[in-house]
Amino acid sequence: MTSRIAAASAGKGPLNKLLDEALAAVHRQQPELHPDLGLCFLTNHFEDDVEQVARRLREATGVKTLLGCTAESVIGPEHEHENQPALAVWFAELPGVELRPFAIEMADMGAANSPAAFQSLVQVHGDPPACYLVLGDPFTLDIDALLGGINRQVPGVPVFGGMASGAEAPGQTGLIWNDEVRHEGAVGVALAGDVPVRTVVSQGCRPIGKPLVITRAERNIIHTLGGRKALEVLNEIFHALPTSEQALARQGLFIGRAINEQKETFQTGDFLIRNLMGADETTGVLAVNDLVRVGITVQFHVRNATTADAELRSMLKAEAGAKPAGALLFSCNGRGTRMFPMPDHDVRVLQEVLGPMPVAGFFCAGELGPVGGKNFIHGHTASIALFKA
Repeated sequence: MTSRIAAASAGKGPLNKLLDEALAAVHRQQPELHPDLGLCFLTNHFEDDVEQVARRLREATGVKTLLGCTAESVIGPEHEHENQPALAVWFAELPGVELRPFAIEMADMGAANSPAAFQSLVQVHGDPPACYLVLGDPFTLDIDALLGGINRQVPGVPVFGGMASGAEAPGQTGLIWNDEVRHEGAVGVALAGDVPVRTVVSQGCRPIGKPLVITRAERNIIHTLGGRKALEVLNEIFHALPTSEQALARQGLFIGRAINEQKETFQTGDFLIRNLMGADETTGVLAVNDLVRVGITVQFHVRNATTADAELRSMLKAEAGAKPAGALLFSCNGRGTRMFPMPDHDVRVLQEVLGPMPVAGFFCAGELGPVGGKNFIHGHTASIALFKA
């Protein structure tokens, strides 16, 4: 028995028309589909209609577990619908997979103050989950606490998904949980059993210089690297670059923290990329968007459209082989035409490298995915879940 998946998107029209188009496309792809898991992503133009959409999708498909969220822009199999009314749907029949849906409110995280309580919150019972899908509200969910808890209590289990985007204030985000619409926390599902999912997390960066060890630090401030002032080391790396590389560094300079500090050599996927927030020329310190400590190995990185395209293609080529039955794509809302010169970049590259398949997703205010065996929230990243046939 194999997974069967269908996906569709529709844009530029009234809600009922978009729903009709998407459901008709799903039926054409898989006329006999009996979906176990369904996802719906819809732009904030329809934030007052989320409950209506959820009810219609469940009635039309009979899907057992339906999740979704509102977003700034959504992604379908062929297009990234940026800055226009649109929705995307994705339905999967997953034989041999046990779905354990959950919803988390703000108070739940504080109450889960023991390993047993946290495991109950994220549906750890019987066989441990093989992976998690999580959709969160950026205003009310402590995503670092949630991912940290999963990393500790269910180590090695990947989390993929993203934070809803486009809302301007708490209470505006719509999270679909079967027939309910929630406006805080997170909705998700633990997938257990024979789960044919592989995750690809493309952070879109390329390293410059060499790995360095932090020798003095305080919270998010790096004082010294290898015993020298951090800014002095960075300036030395910058001036050693070719002119073209210096121009790239001026466009976007980042720092990567090694996930496994015991490795002797590092490559793509070994670093968690974080923003370099600023520098103080008087003291020679660097401020980063992360908590750092002495002994961590770091390396500076650059990012632009070219590096992001190359890394995504390289990581997807590493997954070539058996064609996926479908994929979920969670891209940063700083990607799309904000990063690339042509529209539809991430979904187009996915389809080019791995072949045509049903895909859906959305532009996130933070993408979830594993790096080096641990789960993190990312920025400017494409986090992809590949469902093998």
